[in-house]
Amino acid sequence: MFTKATYDRENKTVHYFDEDGNETLYVGGSFAWRTNNPGNLTKPGSYVMPDAIGYAQRTSNSRSLFVIFSDAAAGHRAHLNVVRRIYGNSTVAGMIAKYAPPTENDTQAYIDHVTSAANVSPTDVVSTLSNDKLDAVSAAMEKQEGFVPGVIKQLGKPARVTLLDRSHNPVPNQKLHIKTADTTIIAQTDQFGALPLLHASLIAGDISLYFSRERDDIEHIGDIIVSDLKDLYTFVAPYLLISARPQLHKTEVRARPRVHIVRPHETLGGIASQYGTTVDAMVRENHLSSPDRIYVRQHLKIPSVTQPERPSRSQEPQPDNQTHWTKGKGTLSSSPKVAHSTPSGKTASTNTSSTTVNSRPNSTRHDAHVTVNDSVAHQRNSNGHPETVVSSTTRELSSKKWCAQFPGSASIDSLNAKFRSKASGFIDALKSAGVSVRINAALRPNERSYLMHSAFNIAKGAIDPDKVQPYANVNIDWVHRKESGDIDLQASKKAAQEMCAGYGINPFSSRQKVARPETSRHNFGAAVDLNISNFAGKKVKDATGDEIEVKSFKDLTAIGATYGVNYYSGENMHWSDTGH
Repeated sequence: MFTKATYDRENKTVHYFDEDGNETLYVGGSFAWRTNNPGNLTKPGSYVMPDAIGYAQRTSNSRSLFVIFSDAAAGHRAHLNVVRRIYGNSTVAGMIAKYAPPTENDTQAYIDHVTSAANVSPTDVVSTLSNDKLDAVSAAMEKQEGFVPGVIKQLGKPARVTLLDRSHNPVPNQKLHIKTADTTIIAQTDQFGALPLLHASLIAGDISLYFSRERDDIEHIGDIIVSDLKDLYTFVAPYLLISARPQLHKTEVRARPRVHIVRPHETLGGIASQYGTTVDAMVRENHLSSPDRIYVRQHLKIPSVTQPERPSRSQEPQPDNQTHWTKGKGTLSSSPKVAHSTPSGKTASTNTSSTTVNSRPNSTRHDAHVTVNDSVAHQRNSNGHPETVVSSTTRELSSKKWCAQFPGSASIDSLNAKFRSKASGFIDALKSAGVSVRINAALRPNERSYLMHSAFNIAKGAIDPDKVQPYANVNIDWVHRKESGDIDLQASKKAAQEMCAGYGINPFSSRQKVARPETSRHNFGAAVDLNISNFAGKKVKDATGDEIEVKSFKDLTAIGATYGVNYYSGENMHWSDTGH
C-alpha cells in the first residue's frame, strides 16, 4: 500500500511511495485514475480523509486541491462515504446538482447518466437507497467523472548518489556524466552534493559516472551495478589540478637595473662607479643642475652603456636601520625609538617627536625584505630651533611565514560558551554514532582573518596589492617591487598564493569563501570547521533524542540544525550559529 504521493501537474504524473521505500509512477490516464480518486473529491478544509496520502493541484488555483488516495478502493470508499454523509437528505438529482454544478458541468446529462446506470429515480432520497443502489449510484458517478487507466511504472527503490571531495565534504553544483551502454545523461549535484535519484528501472544496464572537467574532458569515478543496487552511494571527486603557466623565457642572466633609487649617504660619484659610468653621463641622463644636488629616494636613470653588474645589496654600504636621525642646527643627534615586531623577529625603530607644526605626505623606501614608511615632520626642539624629524615603521614583505602569526585555535574550548554547548552536543552525537569528526578550526583572531582575506583576494586577482588597506598590529607589506622600484605584481601574487597554501585555502576555487576580519563567525567564537566522514548509514540522534538514519550529507545538516549548529553551503566544512 502506498503511504505518500506527490503530483506533477505539468507532466500529468503521480509519484507514489510505499512503506518499504519502493516508488511507482502513474502516468497518463484520467486525473481521477492517476490520483486513485474516482469521485474527484477535493480537500475538505482542515479535515483529513481516511487513506488520504497527498494532494494534487489540478489547475492554477492553488486553493483547489484534490485528494490522492492510497489505492482506488480507498478512493471509492471515501466517495461512497461522502455521498451518504453529505448528501443523505438530498434527492439524487439535488445531490448531483450540488456535486456537479451547471457552471462547470452539463448537470442534466450527468443526472440522466447516473439514474439510468443505477436504475434509480431522480427524485429518490439518497438516505433511502439500499447499499447496493447507493454503491451503483457511486459507481455511475465515478464513471461520469472519467476513470480511465493510464500506464503504471514500477521504479523500485532509488539509488541516492552523493559526490564528495577528498576531505569528504559535499561538492555542490558539479556536473556529472551518467552513462549506460546506449545513453548519456548530464546531471548536476545540488547544494548538498547529491544527484537526482537514480532508478534502475528507468535506465537500461549498469551505470558509469564520470566527473566533468573543463573543455568537455571527463574522468571516470565509479560504477553502479543495477543487479546489485544499493540505497546510497558516495563517490569521491578527483583533485582539480591547476596548471601553472610555463616560463617561456628562462635565462640565467639577470637584467641590469635601469633606475637607481638614491639611498642615504650616497653620492653621484659613488653611484656612477657602481654602474661603470661617469658623473657627467649621469648628470646628462638625468638633467641634473648640479652633481652635488641629489636627494634620498630620488630615481636616477642609468645611461645605456655597457656596464658591469651592480654589486649585490649585501655588498653595498647599508644605512643603519636601527637609528633614525634628527637633523638639528649644525648637528646630528639620535632620536628616541619605539620597537615594532615582524614575523622574522627583527626589531625596527620609530622616532617619536614633540609638537608637530607642519607635515607632508609619507614616502616609502624599500629594502630586500622590508619596507620602511618614512614620515617627515617639521617641528621645533626644546630650545625653540626648527628641526626635521624622520620617523619610520618597518613592514615585512608578504610570505608564507606570516601564516604562523596570530594563530587560531582548533579547540572546542575556545568557542564562546553558548555556541560551545551546541557544537559539543552535535559533535558528541556524531561520534557516539560512529561518525568520524575532526575539528579543523574554531576561534580565529581578527588579524589572522585580515591576512587570510587579503592574501586570498590578491592571489586570485580581485584586488591589487597596493590597494589593500592596512590593519592594526599587522605590519605586512603586500607590495613586492622590481629593482626599478615599480610594483612586481607577479611576485606579489605569488607570495599571496603561498600564504593561501599555508592557510589551506584555494583562491582558484569558485566555492572558496574567506570572510573579512570582524565579520566571520570564527572571530566571535561562534563557528567551527568540521571534517566529517564515514557517516553514510549511521544512525545519529538529533537534539530531541530521535535517531535519524543518515542517507546523505543533507541529513547531517538537518541534524546539526536541531542543535543550533547550521551548515554554510558556501564554504567547505563551515558550521556556525547563524549558518554564515
